[in-house]
Amino acid sequence: MDTNDSHCTPLETNSSAALNFGGSPGSSDNMFLYDDSSMSDGSLYASDQENHSTPRKRSECRRHHKRRLRCPQQQIQQRQAANLRERRRMQSINDAFEGLRAHIPTLPYEKRLSKVDTLKLAIGYIGFLGELVRVDRNAPDTMLSGVTNSQKLSHEQKKIIVRARQILDATGVPTVEVDMVTELGLFRVGVPSTDLKKIAEAVQLRDNKPSEFAGKGVNNAVKNINTIIGPELIKQNLEVTMQKEIDQFMIALDGTENKSRLGANAIMCVSLVVAKAGAAKKGVPLYRHISDLAGVASIILPVPHITVIVGGILSSNGLPFQEYMIMPTGASNFANAMRIGSEIYHYVKNSISAKYGAQAAFVSHTGGMSIPLDSHRDALMLLTDAIKQCGYIGKAEISINASATDLFKDGAYDLEFKNPNSNPQNYVSSDKLAEVYLDNMKEFPVCSIEDAFEFDDWAAWSTLTARTTNQILGNDLTQTNVRRVGLAVEKKAGNAISLRLNQSGTLTELIESYKLLKSNGFGVCVCDRWGDTDDLFIADLVVGLSAGQVKCGGPVRGERVGKYNQIMRIEEELGALSKYAGKNYRGHM
Repeated sequence: MDTNDSHCTPLETNSSAALNFGGSPGSSDNMFLYDDSSMSDGSLYASDQENHSTPRKRSECRRHHKRRLRCPQQQIQQRQAANLRERRRMQSINDAFEGLRAHIPTLPYEKRLSKVDTLKLAIGYIGFLGELVRVDRNAPDTMLSGVTNSQKLSHEQKKIIVRARQILDATGVPTVEVDMVTELGLFRVGVPSTDLKKIAEAVQLRDNKPSEFAGKGVNNAVKNINTIIGPELIKQNLEVTMQKEIDQFMIALDGTENKSRLGANAIMCVSLVVAKAGAAKKGVPLYRHISDLAGVASIILPVPHITVIVGGILSSNGLPFQEYMIMPTGASNFANAMRIGSEIYHYVKNSISAKYGAQAAFVSHTGGMSIPLDSHRDALMLLTDAIKQCGYIGKAEISINASATDLFKDGAYDLEFKNPNSNPQNYVSSDKLAEVYLDNMKEFPVCSIEDAFEFDDWAAWSTLTARTTNQILGNDLTQTNVRRVGLAVEKKAGNAISLRLNQSGTLTELIESYKLLKSNGFGVCVCDRWGDTDDLFIADLVVGLSAGQVKCGGPVRGERVGKYNQIMRIEEELGALSKYAGKNYRGHM
């Protein structure tokens, strides 16, 4: 035997030619070699291509050539090449699988199945949605109520998938998110949350398990959506455009006045996602759909309340009131209003950073800065000077959120409530507190006072409202509760009211409060919550209602800036039809 036939030629381990990635993992005994070069592109069906590719014969030269013996080093390297190809094949499957799950959050995943089988389920799922689209386009619209054919009813019910999950809000507290899949696609909403329950607002359902999120988990609310609200709602076979009927059904399904059984966070989340799906069904933007629901004929873009300075319970500084905001009432449009607010905000930020250090510019949950000021008057002087220095006198005004319920003690108001040793003899009456507000309006460009008194101090509210034409805005006063809104209208307590999504429980109830206010000449401000999410529903809501005012915090933090940006997009979409509320933010002119 020729010695060269048994000699093992060393392979360069560092050479790219050492490993033939296009070769076959099969044995050299095979008469045919499979061309699995299709694996190199990471194709989802690489394994199928490998199994069904056309075999190619060995060359005549190699067929008649005496087979060489392989040394252990060659065998090891060929095994490594085969293992590498298999890892690439599995990686392509993993990438495709995770990509599908990212785009289809409702994709069923069963761990007992292989990922290839799960991908087949996903492909079938996509085909199912595509079939629904084709059927819906070819078939006439059907009223989903009163369907008598059980087979047709079953088919219609398959058109909607509702799936809820627990997510985190902007403060790291759990809240609810819902996906709704219809023949038109996937719609998603995450509701804002709060751990500060007010007396009249709808109840958010929490798990109350101290070992999980300090008892603030919402798995029970999620379970109620997935096992009760979603299935029962689908059984009703209501069209997604039937917002009022759907909301009324969920209210009846809960059976409590404050939605404490199923949870307002669960019910509101489904209500909002239905509105998104309803807008898509009608083929209109979400804000147009909301306008139709509320009977609003003309679209008005809001004046923003842009938070700059925080005090009260949001800060350890000496400011008694919770927020000091800029209202660009003299702007030409909403985009210009955001420019004015942002420039003033950053002027204040740069000024206080230079004076107190960078830590003084750190922001709170609402996006305002906790500046180490000693008195309420200092904050007003700082904002007034910022407006002047930025050249926006007459274009920007100041609004104050007093949040006076936090100051209320023993029938009076403690402006030093953060001092545990405050003297009760220094507490002020509602009349004296009203004088503080009126003096501020005369001396500074203050145009709005929010939550001027404790929420049950009705007489003080009515008295101050009668003494000024400026805005007296009730937030904690009514808590988006239709009954308390009616009381405010009856007692003329304030002349404008804030509306918050998660306080009402359903979109329909919020719209009812809006209609009641507008019919009685009240202004409306749509507000966010501390525990907001990156969902943009509130932007379409304030435009759709033509509320005239929106309060989303400072021009920082993604969950707040995103809503302002969405309103700017809507303004661009409206083009010449867009109207900015400006000085008429209360709609009283």
